[in-house]
Amino acid sequence: MKKAAIKFVGMALALIMCLALFAACTSELNQGGSDTPSNPAGNVTDPTGGNPATDDEPQNGEVAGEIVTGGGAEVGFLDNVEGLPETLENPNITIVYWYNPKQYAVDIRKQADVYDPILEAIPYYEEKYGGKVTVIYSAWGDMLETVTSLQNADDAPDLFEVYDETLYSVILSGVAQNLDAYTTDLDYGYYKINRETFQWKGSNYAIPLKPYAFYIMYNKDLFDLEGLDDPATLYQQGKWNWTTFRDVCKRLTKTTDGELSQVAYGSWEDTILSFMYANGGSLLNIDTKTGEVSSNLGSVKTQNTINYLIELKDCFIYGNDMWGWFDNGAMAMIRGKEYPVDVPFDTGMVPFPTGDDYEGKNLVVYPQGMAVPTGAKNPEGAVAFMRIVNELQQNVGNQKEANRIGQENYDMIYADDVNLVYQYDKGLNDIATIIASIVNYINDGVPAATINANLETQIQSEINLMYNDR
Repeated sequence: MKKAAIKFVGMALALIMCLALFAACTSELNQGGSDTPSNPAGNVTDPTGGNPATDDEPQNGEVAGEIVTGGGAEVGFLDNVEGLPETLENPNITIVYWYNPKQYAVDIRKQADVYDPILEAIPYYEEKYGGKVTVIYSAWGDMLETVTSLQNADDAPDLFEVYDETLYSVILSGVAQNLDAYTTDLDYGYYKINRETFQWKGSNYAIPLKPYAFYIMYNKDLFDLEGLDDPATLYQQGKWNWTTFRDVCKRLTKTTDGELSQVAYGSWEDTILSFMYANGGSLLNIDTKTGEVSSNLGSVKTQNTINYLIELKDCFIYGNDMWGWFDNGAMAMIRGKEYPVDVPFDTGMVPFPTGDDYEGKNLVVYPQGMAVPTGAKNPEGAVAFMRIVNELQQNVGNQKEANRIGQENYDMIYADDVNLVYQYDKGLNDIATIIASIVNYINDGVPAATINANLETQIQSEINLMYNDR
């Protein structure tokens, strides 16, 4: 067994404090973590901030350069794809996207199993239809602004990525168009997610990408030193739940001379939502069939989740400090590390523990989709492009992901008896403040019922602003 740095607690903590100070001074990451962007499945990028542009990369609004691929499917794999048109009247499309090709090429050179199906689909589309795919790079948080600006200039692109904080907003504001005339059931059947997530009042507004898996990475050496069962083994036995997670958190959180010297878990603040989802709860109730939206903070499952997190508040660290703790062997579990990792100890991965109000093996995921703006010149081409994207994910991207995280891990989290659990409940204007407030209350030990009472008016006001007043 590799020996982690935990034997040298004083040195580790000193280094951790230096790292935290450096991060606080230099990082541009969201401190609250509540507007965390994710990545198309198969990508290896920092899920807290996407791929920051370097000096030689295209900046917001600039057209990206030549696509450098990381290896795709066999030539001719599109010949038998059901529903893919043989020809297009207009073969040219424009995409607003956060992952620019130059950074992708750098990432591929670093790790051969990096795979982005959007960028990989471009040469296949161009080969099949004889057109040109133009990618306009825009940083993650700026994509909607870029699309809106182009749309207002009567030069709308044909595709852009939407996620939990933007999907319903772009639907209600008219930025994204209804896709019912262009898509079929095939476009929504690639992944085990509810099609209604990407609908509003019965109509489709985005084509799903493969969801991004939110898993917990753990330090195997710390579990072995404490004589604890391996979390992945517990998960496969159906025993990775709040009871076993509570036990490991209590045993893996330690103090020395009254100071925290080892901690069980770290993540961004929006990790509280992952625990809610794994217990069948959520922050909001969003009924896409009727368009009705209400707060779910007062529901039994969500209240139970908050009280559970209050119980474990001394075992958690939120924010940038988590990286130093985990990398130096003084944190047992973390959400947000991407494979492959370079740390001086053995690691494993496991989904979030199932809550007391839920059952079964569950994997918390982050659904993503691509929408077609109102005013797009080529929605037919955009939909054809997305069919190629999802076929590539099935034919190449899934195996790339398995190579990166390990085939055994891949088979574990995507087994037939595993449910994908998720909610699109972050679509509020001031969602970061709401989540930060909940976490602050949790850290202060404020009971869940009081948290709900204190935030009820604010959440309802945000719901009215985003949904009910439109």
